[in-house]
Amino acid sequence: MPVDPNLYQLLLQLSQAPEPAGLEELRAGVIANAARSPKRPVTIGEVRDLSVAGAEGSLPARLYHPAGQAPASGWPLTVFFHGGGFVVYDLDTHDALCRELCATSGAAVLSVAYRLAPEARFPAPVDDALASVVWAAAHAAELGADAGRLAVAGDSAGANLATVTALRSRDEGGPALRAQLLIYPAADFEHPERYPSRQENGRGYFLTDERMRFFGQMYLARPEDAAHPHASPLNAESLAGLPPALVLTAEFDPLRDEGALRRSSQGRWRNAEYRPGPGMIHGYANMTAFSPVAAQLIDEAGVWLGEQLRG
Repeated sequence: MPVDPNLYQLLLQLSQAPEPAGLEELRAGVIANAARSPKRPVTIGEVRDLSVAGAEGSLPARLYHPAGQAPASGWPLTVFFHGGGFVVYDLDTHDALCRELCATSGAAVLSVAYRLAPEARFPAPVDDALASVVWAAAHAAELGADAGRLAVAGDSAGANLATVTALRSRDEGGPALRAQLLIYPAADFEHPERYPSRQENGRGYFLTDERMRFFGQMYLARPEDAAHPHASPLNAESLAGLPPALVLTAEFDPLRDEGALRRSSQGRWRNAEYRPGPGMIHGYANMTAFSPVAAQLIDEAGVWLGEQLRG
């Protein structure tokens, strides 16, 4: 199908903007654009900023509670990691998405601002992600949450961190996780050329293949890091024993094919559910105020997350 007409109009607007001159201008631009973008109104409860323990110090975080009375055991809890190529974005750029997931899942959401590259290259964001989940499980009571009903979620680079955290939790005795919500994950830095969507959607659809290469250069300190399963989770020896995953992709996204986790068709990941995004582009999770289709996809993902965390 063609690009969603509402997102097509947005793409036309974005195409008129000049290319940023360097990293700092890129960061300033995406944060300014996020601040100007309309947001869908949703009803939730308390929202507060706090700090959580990262791998090498405290990290900014934001906690979202659903509306209404919390269960006696505390709210289910999803730890969320924002996208942005491990290089850009922050708590504010993904505030609306976290509110939406909180409202539709009926779970508390803890959004964590991990350290960004190139100031903190791989594996620093990975280490921060795992440390923050360990911290959340240990401090669930003070978060008003139930450590026994814990999930991870993220979009793009954040989805990479979410699923790598699930891998490390399995392998390193970390907290037990109920679910992974992976929104158009970046899953393979080693062999991007093997995915047709990198060529088909590499230009003109918000995220470009050139920008992905730039993010990889900023994130990975050494070329050999691209093969590490904590950078490219599709390289993990085994995907057995991971919590159920919902993987969302976008039809017109360079990451579409690696996000589809094709190896799962060989039985390596039996409890992953894949939902394509017809007409969608990368970043649609932050565009729900523009596109009713994008809004429906994200709401359905939140409902799935709530179902996994129930009981």
